[in-house]
Formats: sequence, structure tokens, C-alpha cells
Amino acid sequence: MARSRLCWPLLFGLLAIGCGPDHPDCTGPHADFQVLLELRDGPLAPDTVVHVTYGGSGMEDFSLMNPNADHEVVFCRPASLDCGVVPDGSQGAAGATGADDSEVDALYCELWTGGFASLEVHATGLTLMTYNLSPREHVCTVAETIVLDSPDGG
Repeated sequence: MARSRLCWPLLFGLLAIGCGPDHPDCTGPHADFQVLLELRDGPLAPDTVVHVTYGGSGMEDFSLMNPNADHEVVFCRPASLDCGVVPDGSQGAAGATGADDSEVDALYCELWTGGFASLEVHATGLTLMTYNLSPREHVCTVAETIVLDSPDGG
């Protein structure tokens, strides 16, 4: 009986930590990160691959050469330079939609990583850099814009 009396304050304390004003109301499914990937001057290379590492050892790639592959964590779509997401099928990488002259100005990616993630973008002409993404207090989905060819990566 004495043991159960000690557990109730601990239980209520843990519930208060998880539900208090310091924690956002993130009910329902939501991406952990929304990332816009772009270059300063020109479209992304058709061989662009977004590589995401999450949860310590989980990894997933999105490739412009194979945009319709099955994904569990990394969901990317072409976007315009004014940050508008391009409707599916209206713009894609060379060969991705059958139109060899299509160009992708930017990629809008939703990452459902369950927490911290690191992102690398592999493409012809790009220096490989790692971008570390961290959850933020009071924010359900962190939004980032990464300019891939800028000296500071964004």
C-alpha cells in the first residue's frame, strides 16, 4: 500500500511534464521537419539524391531519378522557387515523368523521423555537406530552407 501511494505523485508529475504549457499540442500525425532544398542559380541536377539518417541508424533516400519509389520517412516533391509545391505530375526530373526537358527548381521534403535527423544531398556539382536537423521546443514541425550551393549551407 505504501508503495502505491509513492507512485501516484510520480505518475501525476510525469503527466504534468508531458502535457504542460512547455509542450505544444501536437496531436495527430505531423512531419517532424519540412525542408525546402534549392540552389541559388539554377535547377537541381537530375541525379539529386536526398539522404536522411534518423533514429541513430535508420536511413532513407529520395532520388529525383526514381521519385515514385516507396518511402516511409522521406517524402519529397518538386517545388517552384517561390516556395510553391508543384502539383504531382506537372514537373519532375529528367526521365521521372517521361519529359527529358523537365527541370526541378527546388524540392519540398517532409521528414517523418520521430526526432533528430541529418540530411545530405548528393548531386553532380554539389559539395557534400551534412545538415543536422533538430526538433525545437514549442514547435511541432520545424521548417527549414537549405540553399545547397551557399557557403554556409543555408
